[in-house]
Amino acid sequence: MKRSVSFKPVVLAVFALFALAAAPLADPLPKGFTNHKLNPGKGPNVADGVISFHIDDEKCSKTDYGDGRGENDCHNGNVRQMLGMNREAKMGEAWSYKFDVWVDPSFDYRGFTNDDAFTFIPRRADSRLRIASWEGQYLHNFLYMLKLETDLGLSFLGKTCQPTTAFGSLVTFEMRVFWSNDTKGWINVSCDGTVIYEKKDVATNQAPHCWITNQCEPGKKKNPSRVYFALGPVMAGFGPEWKKFGLASQFTKIQPDGITIKMRNVSVTPIAR
Repeated sequence: MKRSVSFKPVVLAVFALFALAAAPLADPLPKGFTNHKLNPGKGPNVADGVISFHIDDEKCSKTDYGDGRGENDCHNGNVRQMLGMNREAKMGEAWSYKFDVWVDPSFDYRGFTNDDAFTFIPRRADSRLRIASWEGQYLHNFLYMLKLETDLGLSFLGKTCQPTTAFGSLVTFEMRVFWSNDTKGWINVSCDGTVIYEKKDVATNQAPHCWITNQCEPGKKKNPSRVYFALGPVMAGFGPEWKKFGLASQFTKIQPDGITIKMRNVSVTPIAR
Protein backbone atom coordinates (compact mmCIF):
# COMPACT_ATOMS: atom_id res chain seq x y z
CA MET A 1 0.00 0.00 0.00
CA LYS A 2 1.38 3.38 -1.01
CA ARG A 3 2.10 5.66 1.94
CA SER A 4 0.90 9.30 1.69
CA VAL A 5 3.42 12.02 2.31
CA SER A 6 2.54 14.89 4.67
CA PHE A 7 3.58 18.39 3.62
CA LYS A 8 2.41 19.97 6.89
CA PRO A 9 5.92 20.78 8.31
CA VAL A 10 6.95 22.32 4.98
CA VAL A 11 3.78 24.41 4.78
CA LEU A 12 4.20 25.61 8.36
CA ALA A 13 7.81 26.56 7.69
CA VAL A 14 6.80 28.56 4.61
CA PHE A 15 4.07 30.36 6.54
CA ALA A 16 6.56 31.13 9.33
CA LEU A 17 8.95 32.69 6.83
CA PHE A 18 6.16 34.83 5.36
CA ALA A 19 5.15 35.89 8.90
CA LEU A 20 8.69 36.94 9.72
CA ALA A 21 8.97 38.88 6.47
CA ALA A 22 5.69 40.67 7.15
CA ALA A 23 6.45 41.49 10.80
CA PRO A 24 7.51 45.11 11.42
CA LEU A 25 11.21 45.41 12.16
CA ALA A 26 12.44 47.59 14.99
CA ASP A 27 14.34 50.66 13.87
CA PRO A 28 18.09 50.43 14.36
CA LEU A 29 19.86 52.35 17.10
CA PRO A 30 21.73 55.48 16.02
CA LYS A 31 24.90 54.60 14.16
CA GLY A 32 27.78 53.84 16.49
CA PHE A 33 25.62 53.34 19.62
CA THR A 34 24.71 50.24 21.64
CA ASN A 35 22.48 49.56 24.63
CA HIS A 36 24.34 50.16 27.87
CA LYS A 37 25.23 47.02 29.83
CA LEU A 38 23.62 48.44 32.99
CA ASN A 39 20.15 48.91 31.47
CA PRO A 40 17.61 46.85 33.42
CA GLY A 41 15.82 44.69 30.85
CA LYS A 42 15.78 45.85 27.25
CA GLY A 43 17.03 49.18 26.06
CA PRO A 44 14.98 52.13 24.76
CA ASN A 45 12.36 51.70 22.07
CA VAL A 46 13.20 53.06 18.62
CA ALA A 47 10.42 53.69 16.09
CA ASP A 48 10.19 56.04 13.10
CA GLY A 49 13.58 57.46 14.01
CA VAL A 50 12.48 58.43 17.54
CA ILE A 51 14.27 56.95 20.58
CA SER A 52 11.94 56.65 23.58
CA PHE A 53 13.71 56.38 26.92
CA HIS A 54 11.80 55.55 30.11
CA ILE A 55 12.84 54.96 33.72
CA ASP A 56 10.68 53.84 36.64
CA ASP A 57 11.06 54.23 40.37
CA GLU A 58 13.56 51.70 41.80
CA LYS A 59 13.73 49.69 38.56
CA CYS A 60 17.46 49.04 38.58
CA SER A 61 20.13 46.66 37.35
CA LYS A 62 21.99 44.16 39.53
CA THR A 63 24.79 43.82 36.99
CA ASP A 64 28.16 44.34 38.67
CA TYR A 65 30.03 47.47 37.58
CA GLY A 66 33.10 45.33 36.95
CA ASP A 67 35.53 47.86 38.42
CA GLY A 68 36.45 45.84 41.49
CA ARG A 69 34.14 47.63 43.96
CA GLY A 70 31.55 44.85 43.96
CA GLU A 71 28.76 47.39 43.48
CA ASN A 72 25.77 47.70 41.16
CA ASP A 73 22.96 50.15 40.43
CA CYS A 74 20.49 48.55 42.85
CA HIS A 75 23.09 48.80 45.61
CA ASN A 76 23.70 52.49 44.89
CA GLY A 77 20.10 53.48 44.04
CA ASN A 78 20.69 54.34 40.38
CA VAL A 79 18.05 53.81 37.70
CA ARG A 80 18.86 54.23 34.03
CA GLN A 81 18.09 53.53 30.39
CA MET A 82 21.02 54.51 28.20
CA LEU A 83 22.77 54.23 24.89
CA GLY A 84 26.55 54.38 24.86
CA MET A 85 28.76 55.40 21.98
CA ASN A 86 31.15 52.68 20.89
CA ARG A 87 33.97 55.00 19.88
CA GLU A 88 35.52 57.19 22.55
CA ALA A 89 36.83 60.65 21.71
CA LYS A 90 40.53 61.31 22.25
CA MET A 91 42.48 64.40 23.16
CA GLY A 92 43.34 66.45 20.09
CA GLU A 93 40.01 65.65 18.37
CA ALA A 94 37.12 68.05 17.68
CA TRP A 95 33.55 66.71 17.70
CA SER A 96 29.95 67.82 17.30
CA TYR A 97 27.34 66.09 19.49
CA LYS A 98 23.88 67.00 18.23
CA PHE A 99 20.36 65.67 18.90
CA ASP A 100 16.75 66.74 19.38
CA VAL A 101 15.22 66.30 22.85
CA TRP A 102 11.58 66.01 23.93
CA VAL A 103 10.66 65.97 27.63
CA ASP A 104 7.25 64.71 28.73
CA PRO A 105 5.27 67.79 29.89
CA SER A 106 4.10 65.79 32.92
CA PHE A 107 7.72 65.67 34.15
CA ASP A 108 7.82 66.33 37.90
CA TYR A 109 11.23 66.26 39.55
CA ARG A 110 12.48 69.38 41.30
CA GLY A 111 15.96 68.24 42.26
CA PHE A 112 17.71 69.41 45.43
CA THR A 113 19.23 72.47 47.02
CA ASN A 114 22.86 71.63 47.68
CA ASP A 115 25.41 73.94 49.31
CA ASP A 116 28.16 72.18 47.35
CA ALA A 117 26.66 73.62 44.16
CA PHE A 118 26.51 77.18 45.53
CA THR A 119 29.50 78.57 43.61
CA PHE A 120 28.46 76.88 40.36
CA ILE A 121 24.69 77.02 39.88
CA PRO A 122 22.03 79.67 40.61
CA ARG A 123 19.92 78.90 43.68
CA ARG A 124 22.24 75.93 44.43
CA ALA A 125 20.04 73.74 42.24
CA ASP A 126 21.46 70.21 42.14
CA SER A 127 19.82 67.64 39.89
CA ARG A 128 20.64 63.96 40.15
CA LEU A 129 19.03 63.36 36.76
CA ARG A 130 21.21 63.50 33.66
CA ILE A 131 20.11 62.69 30.10
CA ALA A 132 23.49 62.96 28.37
CA SER A 133 27.02 62.78 29.70
CA TRP A 134 30.68 63.01 28.71
CA GLU A 135 32.93 60.97 30.98
CA GLY A 136 36.67 60.43 31.35
CA GLN A 137 38.03 56.92 31.89
CA TYR A 138 38.56 57.24 35.64
CA LEU A 139 36.17 56.62 38.55
CA HIS A 140 33.91 59.64 39.25
CA ASN A 141 35.37 61.37 36.20
CA PHE A 142 32.33 63.02 34.61
CA LEU A 143 33.27 66.14 32.65
CA TYR A 144 29.96 67.47 31.35
CA MET A 145 26.28 66.56 31.80
CA LEU A 146 23.00 67.63 30.27
CA LYS A 147 20.69 67.71 33.29
CA LEU A 148 16.99 67.89 33.97
CA GLU A 149 14.76 69.19 36.77
CA THR A 150 11.86 71.63 37.06
CA ASP A 151 13.81 74.63 38.40
CA LEU A 152 16.32 75.22 35.59
CA GLY A 153 14.53 72.88 33.16
CA LEU A 154 16.86 71.18 30.69
CA SER A 155 20.26 72.64 31.54
CA PHE A 156 23.98 72.45 30.84
CA LEU A 157 26.37 73.65 33.56
CA GLY A 158 23.54 75.62 35.16
CA LYS A 159 22.53 77.33 31.89
CA THR A 160 18.95 76.66 30.79
CA CYS A 161 18.63 75.00 27.40
CA GLN A 162 14.85 74.62 27.55
CA PRO A 163 12.60 75.94 30.34
CA THR A 164 10.06 73.69 32.00
CA THR A 165 7.24 75.67 30.37
CA ALA A 166 8.45 74.45 26.96
CA PHE A 167 8.46 70.75 27.84
CA GLY A 168 6.42 68.79 25.33
CA SER A 169 8.14 70.48 22.38
CA LEU A 170 11.44 69.58 20.72
CA VAL A 171 14.67 71.44 21.33
CA THR A 172 17.88 70.87 19.36
CA PHE A 173 20.96 70.55 21.54
CA GLU A 174 24.48 70.77 20.12
CA MET A 175 27.84 70.65 21.82
CA ARG A 176 30.91 71.40 19.70
CA VAL A 177 34.16 70.75 21.50
CA PHE A 178 37.87 70.40 20.94
CA TRP A 179 39.05 67.83 23.44
CA SER A 180 42.29 68.93 25.02
CA ASN A 181 44.30 68.39 28.19
CA ASP A 182 45.79 71.88 27.98
CA THR A 183 44.59 75.41 27.28
CA LYS A 184 44.18 74.79 23.57
CA GLY A 185 40.70 73.39 24.14
CA TRP A 186 37.39 75.08 23.41
CA ILE A 187 33.68 74.28 23.84
CA ASN A 188 30.50 75.78 22.38
CA VAL A 189 27.01 74.67 23.47
CA SER A 190 23.81 75.83 21.78
CA CYS A 191 20.10 75.11 21.98
CA ASP A 192 17.97 75.79 18.91
CA GLY A 193 20.97 77.71 17.54
CA THR A 194 21.34 80.03 20.57
CA VAL A 195 24.67 79.72 22.39
CA ILE A 196 24.15 79.09 26.12
CA TYR A 197 27.74 78.21 27.11
CA GLU A 198 31.08 78.93 25.50
CA LYS A 199 34.68 78.76 26.68
CA LYS A 200 37.96 79.15 24.85
CA ASP A 201 41.56 78.40 25.79
CA VAL A 202 40.60 75.81 28.43
CA ALA A 203 41.45 72.19 29.19
CA THR A 204 38.19 70.51 28.18
CA ASN A 205 39.10 67.26 29.92
CA GLN A 206 38.58 68.94 33.31
CA ALA A 207 35.12 69.28 34.90
CA PRO A 208 34.11 72.95 35.30
CA HIS A 209 31.59 72.02 38.03
CA CYS A 210 33.23 69.61 40.45
CA TRP A 211 31.50 68.35 43.58
CA ILE A 212 30.90 64.82 44.80
CA THR A 213 27.24 64.41 43.84
CA ASN A 214 28.11 65.76 40.40
CA GLN A 215 30.15 62.57 39.91
CA CYS A 216 33.41 64.48 40.43
CA GLU A 217 35.89 64.46 43.32
CA PRO A 218 37.13 67.94 44.26
CA GLY A 219 40.86 68.24 44.78
CA LYS A 220 41.69 65.00 42.97
CA LYS A 221 43.61 65.73 39.79
CA LYS A 222 42.53 63.50 36.92
CA ASN A 223 43.81 63.82 33.40
CA PRO A 224 41.67 61.59 31.16
CA SER A 225 42.96 60.84 27.67
CA ARG A 226 39.64 59.67 26.25
CA VAL A 227 35.97 60.61 26.66
CA TYR A 228 32.95 58.29 26.69
CA PHE A 229 29.61 59.71 25.50
CA ALA A 230 26.23 58.37 26.64
CA LEU A 231 22.60 59.31 25.94
CA GLY A 232 19.51 58.60 28.02
CA PRO A 233 18.16 59.27 31.51
CA VAL A 234 20.10 58.26 34.61
CA MET A 235 18.67 59.12 38.01
CA ALA A 236 21.50 58.85 40.51
CA GLY A 237 20.78 57.49 43.97
CA PHE A 238 22.34 58.16 47.35
CA GLY A 239 24.63 55.13 47.56
CA PRO A 240 25.10 52.77 50.50
CA GLU A 241 25.20 55.64 53.03
CA TRP A 242 21.56 56.63 52.52
CA LYS A 243 20.64 55.85 56.15
CA LYS A 244 23.07 58.52 57.35
CA PHE A 245 20.96 61.13 55.58
CA GLY A 246 17.71 59.87 57.16
CA LEU A 247 16.31 58.76 53.82
CA ALA A 248 13.73 56.05 53.14
CA SER A 249 16.05 54.16 50.75
CA GLN A 250 19.06 54.54 48.48
CA PHE A 251 16.80 55.63 45.59
CA THR A 252 15.92 59.16 44.48
CA LYS A 253 12.13 59.20 44.31
CA ILE A 254 10.62 59.24 40.80
CA GLN A 255 7.02 60.14 39.91
CA PRO A 256 4.70 57.07 39.97
CA ASP A 257 4.32 56.81 36.18
CA GLY A 258 8.07 57.15 35.62
CA ILE A 259 10.01 59.60 33.45
CA THR A 260 9.90 59.60 29.65
CA ILE A 261 12.42 61.36 27.40
CA LYS A 262 12.51 61.15 23.60
CA MET A 263 15.35 61.93 21.21
CA ARG A 264 15.83 61.94 17.46
CA ASN A 265 18.33 63.04 14.80
CA VAL A 266 21.28 61.90 16.90
CA SER A 267 24.49 62.91 15.17
CA VAL A 268 28.04 62.60 16.52
CA THR A 269 30.56 63.70 13.93
CA PRO A 270 34.17 64.88 13.77
CA ILE A 271 34.56 68.55 12.85
CA ALA A 272 37.39 70.90 11.92
CA ARG A 273 39.49 71.96 14.85
